[in-house]
Amino acid sequence: MVWAPDSTDLWAPDSQDPDLWAPDSRRHLTLGQATNLFLAAKAAEGLSPRTLEWYRMITTRLVRALGAERAVDGLTPAELRAWLVELRTTLAPVSVAGYVRTMRVLGNWLAAEGLASAAALRELGRPRVPHKVIEPVADDVLRRLLAVCSVRDRAILLLMIDTGLRVSEVAALRLGELRPDGTLKVQGKGSKERIVPVGSTARRAIVHYLGQRGQGRPDDALWLGRKGEISPRGLQHMVRRLKGRVGVTGRLSPHSLRHTFARSYLVNGGDVFTLQRILGHTSLDMVKRYVALADVDLVTRHAAASPADRLTDSRRR
Repeated sequence: MVWAPDSTDLWAPDSQDPDLWAPDSRRHLTLGQATNLFLAAKAAEGLSPRTLEWYRMITTRLVRALGAERAVDGLTPAELRAWLVELRTTLAPVSVAGYVRTMRVLGNWLAAEGLASAAALRELGRPRVPHKVIEPVADDVLRRLLAVCSVRDRAILLLMIDTGLRVSEVAALRLGELRPDGTLKVQGKGSKERIVPVGSTARRAIVHYLGQRGQGRPDDALWLGRKGEISPRGLQHMVRRLKGRVGVTGRLSPHSLRHTFARSYLVNGGDVFTLQRILGHTSLDMVKRYVALADVDLVTRHAAASPADRLTDSRRR
């Protein structure tokens, strides 16, 4: 006998709730429900805790601003744009662009799952982000920083300068990720692992620190502070402390050290393809953010190739 639902079947449509199975029932999905489902799905997909926290922070602010009970398909482009304008009063353009990317990811996921059309979220326009060249840290500044470092801080600073690792990647390093061949196994964005080479100077500094640190298990944190494992915020504070100690007034952060590595690597003969692998970027488009030469390099190269100088300089005729 072919199975057929009867009135006692738990999966049978409730005749008292016709909207439950109506073709347009998607419009009843609320923003609060949508974001909860989205975060649970992304956690199940195995996204990194850092990415999940980023999604949670933005969707929480979205729900707070527009209302948990708002129907997703009742959202309008005008009110989303108004919220973005409001965000611009307290956030940098690049941060607002990150909000837009997350909202589009949310909208595309809802549409792909058949939970909502989410057109207002999916079709949200990408804001323009001013392109700012991050100046590399000058060699003399780096030497001054290294001169005032403790054994641990010197090892961390040299590792950042020599590899361009993200601050979160440096903080997350485990003892077992120091490979016998002198390379590191790094857990990058999206839980993607990569092998990163380390130069002899940075390696010696790390070995010196390990002698001071003492033994540990392979899954123990590499970097320890007074209260245990050092965090990304702790590393940022370390760089700020060193910056203040040597009296640096310009921009100096773990990210500027990443940019400094990329610029120095290319100027000294490295190529963009190996740089892409070392930095852990999925495309060369991302690497382009780091390859702008410093002004001194532009001046030197322009002096050697200036069309006007070559045209009027009698010595070149």
